[in-house]
Amino acid sequence: MLVQSEEIDYCGIIILLRQLVQAGKCSRAEAKNIAHRIAAQSGATLIFPL
Repeated sequence: MLVQSEEIDYCGIIILLRQLVQAGKCSRAEAKNIAHRIAAQSGATLIFPL
């Protein structure tokens, strides 16, 4: 299965957002909104829970 770069980039963004939430730099709600916005703009089809 070929993985598109949008999906790889989205995986990295989710990891970064999780780390920001754990560090207390971002709320879970903010991270969720950011993840949804980026997924919509990038066309990523993978959905990861925060």
